[in-house]
This record gives sequence, C-alpha cells and structure tokens, in this order.
Amino acid sequence: MASPKKTLVLDLGMQSLRIAEFSVSSDGQLTLHRGARRELMIDPALDTSRPEQIRLALSDILKNWKISRSEVICVLPAHTVFTRVVPLEVPGGSAEQVAAVVGFEAQQNIPFPLEEVVWDYVVMGNTPSGAVNVVFAAVKTDLLESLCDSIASTGLNITFVTVSPIALYDAFRYSGLASSETPTLLLDIGSRTTNMVIASSGTYFSRSIPSGGLAITTAIAKDIHAELEEAELLKTSRGSVALGAGFEQPSDPVEANIARIARQTLLKTQADISRSLSYFRTTLGGTDPNNVIITGGMASMPYFAEFIQEKFQKPVGFWNISLETDKKGKETSLEAAEFINANQNNCGELVGGALILTSAYHTKINLLPSSVFKKRAFAKRFPYLAAAVFFFLASLGAWYGFALQATSLTKATTASIDSEIAKDSRISSQIKALAAKELSIQQTSDALLSVINLREAYPRILSELSAKVPERYLWITQIQAVGDIPQRGAAAKTNDGSIKALLVKGLYLDNPRQASVIDDFVTALQSSDVFAVEEKEKSKIITQRGSPNGEYWAYPFSLRIPLRNPITPLP
Repeated sequence: MASPKKTLVLDLGMQSLRIAEFSVSSDGQLTLHRGARRELMIDPALDTSRPEQIRLALSDILKNWKISRSEVICVLPAHTVFTRVVPLEVPGGSAEQVAAVVGFEAQQNIPFPLEEVVWDYVVMGNTPSGAVNVVFAAVKTDLLESLCDSIASTGLNITFVTVSPIALYDAFRYSGLASSETPTLLLDIGSRTTNMVIASSGTYFSRSIPSGGLAITTAIAKDIHAELEEAELLKTSRGSVALGAGFEQPSDPVEANIARIARQTLLKTQADISRSLSYFRTTLGGTDPNNVIITGGMASMPYFAEFIQEKFQKPVGFWNISLETDKKGKETSLEAAEFINANQNNCGELVGGALILTSAYHTKINLLPSSVFKKRAFAKRFPYLAAAVFFFLASLGAWYGFALQATSLTKATTASIDSEIAKDSRISSQIKALAAKELSIQQTSDALLSVINLREAYPRILSELSAKVPERYLWITQIQAVGDIPQRGAAAKTNDGSIKALLVKGLYLDNPRQASVIDDFVTALQSSDVFAVEEKEKSKIITQRGSPNGEYWAYPFSLRIPLRNPITPLP
C-alpha cells in the first residue's frame, strides 16, 4: 500500500510561526511527522517587516528539513482577518436562498469595500429562533498578497488559506469536546488576540477580542520603563496572575508587581468575554456554556486557569490535543514528540488546518487570493502548453525540410509570408492606436478612483473616532480639519491645501478618574491605522485639558490629531 500523502500546515501567529507536516489515513486519523517553531519580533512597530520575517524563518526550517517544493495550508492569525457571525432570516434556509442574499449581506457586514478584500462565507447551522447562522471572513487583499508572496518565495505552493477561529473550531470537533448538547467555551489566548469559540453538536459562535499576552507585556514594559523584549522575558520567567482577595501574594516584589499588572490587564479581557457571552445568550438565543477550555500561549501562565474559574464560576480545563506520531522513522518520531511537548497549548490551529485534508471535520471556508488561483491554474495547464509548443516546433521542422526539397514551393511560401507580414503590420498599427486609447481611458479611470477615495476618507475618519472614543465620561462636540502641524523651532512651510490633522474638541464628565479619560482616548488612537499617534507624542496631541474644580459637571478638552495619510482636496 502506498504511504499517505504528506502536507505542510503553517500557523502564522504574531509572536511565533509554527509549521508541521501531517498525513491523513483512510479513516480520517491525523499523523504528525514533524514540526518546528520560530519566534518572531513582538514589537508591533515592526509589523511591516513581518512578511520578510516569515520568509527567513520558513527558509531556515525548509533547509533543515531538506524540502525544496511542497504544498502548504496556511492558517491566518485572527487579528488580520475580520470575522463575524450573522444570523440571517432566510425563508426556507436553503443553500440557494442563502447564496442569493449573501452578497448583499457581505456589503453590510464587512467594514471594507469588497473589491479591496478576499472574503468567503460558510453556513454554520441555525439559531434557536430559526435564523441561518452565516460566518463571514474577510482579509485585506494587499496584506494577504504580501504574506502569500513571502511564503511562495520559499518554494511552498499554497493550496488553502483559512483563519484561526475556524481552524480551532474544526480541531475542537475533531477532539470530541464539542459533541455534547451543552456548549463549551474554548478560549485561545494568543499574543494579540483572544479567540473565543462556543461550540457543541449544534452550536457555533466565535469572536476575536483584540487583547492577549502582548497587552500584559506592554503594561509591564510601561510600568518598569523597559523594552518589550525585557518585559516579555520577565513575564514568561517570573510572571503569574494575581489571585483575588484572601490569597497571599508572591513574596518577591517583582513577581508580585507582575502578577498585579497581569490581573489588571486580564480584567479588561474578561469583561470583553463576558459581553460577548451576553450577546450570544440574548441576541442569538444561545445557551450559557457549562465549562471553559483554555489554550494558547497564555494558558501556561501560572494561576491563569484559576483566574478564569474565579471570574466565570465554571469548571476550567486545559486543551491538550492528542496526536498520532510517525512510528516508522525513529528520528522523525522523536522530533514530532518533542514538538508536541513544547507546544501543548498551540497545536489547535495546526490540527484544524490539517483537517482540510479530510471531509468529516473540515469547515469549507477558503481565503486563497485570486493571484494564487491563477498561478495554480497555469501550473496545471503548463504540461499541455509545453506539449503543444513541442508539436508546433516539430511541425515547423518538418515543413522546413520539405521546403528545402521544393524550391518553387519555398518561393510561393515566402511571398505568402511577406503578405502576412504586411497584414500583421497593419494590425500592429491598429493595436498601437487602441493601446493609446486604452491608456487615456485608464488615466481618466484613475482620476475618478481618486475622487471616490476622497469621498470615503471622511466617513472612515468619523467611524474610527467613534470606535476609539471611550464608552463613558467623554463627548466630542466639534471636529475641525486643519493643515500642516507647525513644528517647534522650524520655519513655517507653505500650506499645500492638504488636510493633515483634525482638531477635536469636547467635554469630559466629572468622574473618579477625571482627565485620565482623555489619556485613554489618546492611547486608543495609537492602534488606529487612520491617525498617526505615537506614544512619545501624546503630550503634543492634547492641546487643552480642563482642570476639574468641582464647580461644573463637565470640563473642556482639545486634541490635535495628525492623520496617517493626508487628505488632498479637489482643486
């Protein structure tokens, strides 16, 4: 019997990259042959270099494995992909009826123009009210293309692209933990994202919360005034989560401080999880999960499980996936076992990606970009094209040999060729004229597209402000567009008419934290891809901060927020 085909699965985490080689038996059982992990730079400021980091890490692994060409399944991190579970009231709920309305619903639920993203959807059962559960997933095309290019440059052929929450759900079902009638809550707490998946035999709900281990690392670095790498080392070597009142704190003051910071940071994540559970129960009519399973890099932090149990008052367990390893090769079997032991809490995405090779547990959602589809189609047609070229050249050779024996036929053929050349010249002139016309149309099209982009700029700015403003104690009363931001001690520049900053004015309510809510607002703007707010520039952003004196219920504030991409108005 021929051995099962092996396939690589690549989990593109934000703090580490994991790749594993799997095969699937005829009865759908996965076998892990080997795996590898490489750490990536954790500083978010270096995200632009992530494709190059991935390329270098993959090249090193493939060199060690002596692989030059192979197929690979990619699992994207949750924070790079927009996912949303949408209940649709579709009469009948058939696949044809869902497909008829899903394009319109995608425009309403995906917060990007559809032409700028690669998106897909899948139907995941029904809600208790009878609505069809549709899961949308979308990723920006430019981001996905850059990742795929860096992976393809190492010699890997991408066959499938899925997203972390879907892969976790598939692996969760494969492990048998989602087969009961009462839902189970799976918490996968990674570097930048906490993926929560609620699953049972007839239930699915997922949400990605933009908070994870990096938030704790950042808080530690800010508290001790250290670099992120130093704070990460402290967190992993001496970190824990502080328990509630009545429990003794660590005797070491450094460990006690880290535990306190970790608890304060995780309280915000826990609040987001609680709100998502409330939405699942009230809006979608779901059943409250009866237990919690934790996984991900943060699951191994001391007292993290106890913190989750304290806050949710539910049994908490760890998700350790059991995998078959290759028993034929002693060296590969040892390598696979070592990889599993070193990544007990980080194998879910890899297993979920490998289940694409099966049909029982695979959720059919694919974010493979069109450029990769075209390359794969060309690769399939290439043998036929090569054969056609070969036969064409052979025909030319036979014709040339016959032409040498028949001088008269050669002359006639030459005359015919001259006629064809003249005809082709006329066609070439016509093609050049059409190309010039096409260029003119393209220039007009580019001008129209720039106008469309300008139209979308202001709604995007307002949407970003609305998303970042604190939920309580702070209101925006006035937004004004301004030009260049003057630099202290620099000569005044000529204003080119472009809008490079916003002057935001408002009021903050008299509250226990007083003007600190303004700092919260500015801090939230640092993660925006619309505004260029740096940590060291916070003092320059806040131009007015009213001092509370107890005489009024609210006090004014003013911010001057620079835009990441200036807006050039129409002439």
